[in-house]
Amino acid sequence: MPGVTRCRSASDGVARPLRQGTGAGHPVRSPPMSTVAVILAADPGSGFATPKYLAPIRGVALLDRVVADARTWPVDAIYVVLGADAEQVSDACDFEGVTILMDPEWSEGNAAPLRVVLDLLSRDRSIRRAVIARGDQPGVTADVVAALVDTAVETQSLAAVPKYRYAVGWPVVVGRGVWDVFLGLEGDVSIHDVLVSHSVTTSEVWVDQLAPTAFESAEQLPATP
Repeated sequence: MPGVTRCRSASDGVARPLRQGTGAGHPVRSPPMSTVAVILAADPGSGFATPKYLAPIRGVALLDRVVADARTWPVDAIYVVLGADAEQVSDACDFEGVTILMDPEWSEGNAAPLRVVLDLLSRDRSIRRAVIARGDQPGVTADVVAALVDTAVETQSLAAVPKYRYAVGWPVVVGRGVWDVFLGLEGDVSIHDVLVSHSVTTSEVWVDQLAPTAFESAEQLPATP
């Protein structure tokens, strides 16, 4: 598949590109990147007859919808971390211009795919912050992501989270200064709880709407695919 970067976590824990992409669907350019999108899509979900991230939402695979959203966000590159059913998802989805990481340790908990991608990003000093998004939550708009990134920059916060009508949600903007915290985590973690427990300077962005649905189980899928 042209324009795709694939990475796999090697025995030494380092994710290495398997094919070179162009990043975020934009032409290759010389200015350094500052903000990238990270889409976490490693879990198998619950009750899915087929790979979770290939479940159809109005005729389009769940992960394809999220990647399409990310292509509209104000980011310089898009990274997707796969785990369960990685080969099937990788072959079926449109990952043009996207960097794919395959995490063989995904079953250890959701901290594993987060470690894999942040370890890779930390090796590029030009990347300053990451927009961490769920691969099962289509419908996050460019306006929401832009507000999160702008707030993080303007307030010099290490993190920024959206607050959808009083409920904190996704995506989460995480600055480089706090990545080491996540690199040391294991098992299942809540990014929001980690930010609180480690007293990370976090800004909240009010979003006057309900959060987009996150499809964690097959029961949440629409009756008409």
